[in-house]
Amino acid sequence: MMVVMAIMAIFLTIAVQTVSFQQRREKEEELIFRGNQAVEAIRLFRARNGRFPLTLVELANAKPRVLRKVWADPITGKTDWVPIFLGQEGVAVPGIGIAPPATPRPMLGVRQPGSGARGPIIGVHSASCEGSIKVVDGRTQYCDWKFFYDPNRQRAGPGGVAPVPTPHP
Repeated sequence: MMVVMAIMAIFLTIAVQTVSFQQRREKEEELIFRGNQAVEAIRLFRARNGRFPLTLVELANAKPRVLRKVWADPITGKTDWVPIFLGQEGVAVPGIGIAPPATPRPMLGVRQPGSGARGPIIGVHSASCEGSIKVVDGRTQYCDWKFFYDPNRQRAGPGGVAPVPTPHP
């Protein structure tokens, strides 16, 4: 009887680990989907308004609508997305005059020590720096999976959005 109970406990442990692993993979897929939706909303906002949004809430409140609501980050379960500001990823946007500098100097939107980053938002990333199951562009932490709109990296096809993370199996 004890042997049967021990075997059942082992199988139950394996089943719980499998379900937990699958739930985490689904959250990662949802993170990629929601990050790409934020990129598309930023692209639409810029196309319709001629500028980038200044807050994520502005995307949800824009008329005509570009984002139904600011969705929760599936990893943290909160709407605590970390915005990526123009210049932060070295994105040069024609006509805006912000490009990666040749010499180190503060760029618009880059978080400087002791100050909060501000400026036009071009993307988002998760607030969680937990390790991921997937490896996305060589990155293994959720906070390193950055989803941002770069008009210089447009791809062919509808939308013209080229989000940074592309999952690798």
